[in-house]
Amino acid sequence: MPKSPTTDPAIDTAAATTVWLLNGNLVDEARISSLAAELGPGEHLRYLSFLRPQRAREFLLGRILLRRTACSLLGIGNEQILVTERESQSPSLALSSPHDPLPFHFSLSHSRSWIACAASVACHVGLDIEDKNHPLDIAALSAAGFDADELNWLEKQPEAHRVDAFYRLWNCNEALYKLRHNQDQGPKAINTAWNCRILPHARLAICLCSTRDIPALDIIELPGI
Repeated sequence: MPKSPTTDPAIDTAAATTVWLLNGNLVDEARISSLAAELGPGEHLRYLSFLRPQRAREFLLGRILLRRTACSLLGIGNEQILVTERESQSPSLALSSPHDPLPFHFSLSHSRSWIACAASVACHVGLDIEDKNHPLDIAALSAAGFDADELNWLEKQPEAHRVDAFYRLWNCNEALYKLRHNQDQGPKAINTAWNCRILPHARLAICLCSTRDIPALDIIELPGI
């Protein structure tokens, strides 16, 4: 697992980072309709632009989960949050006065029906989840997505553990990419100071990357939203 730790004694990362998980299948259609009213104008326009209902549903639940996460971590109300959609980028989040500019860094991920949001007031984060209950063509994905060193490492893993090794490597690459490009941070800005960790879950493969070593974090799986 990639690891390049960095520390700053001035920042206490304990209890300052959370990962929220939601199984979207637990949210019924009536609730989906009511949640749409919580979106801001730009979010709502994008929500209406999706042609596939499943993609629209994922988008809506992701934006609502982001808002819930910000409210919980910062102790604010939903009406104080402004989410701005950006073409080919993750959304930006701003807070109304007097909260702005509190530090708030986040990363969204989804896989099948699952939605996840990582958030931190201590450092930048990148998150990736993959639903392991849906079989993948691991050989094809590995050939397309891994470099020669990664393929060599994967082939050396015991066959009984190769699927887990694939998810570990795939997760870390995806989460690290998001970390390097999230929140207006260019790849060079955090090229040498990052930390990736695998988070346990019965169904999901999860990796969280951050610009600081996080000694403790909260993982919250919601029964609904």
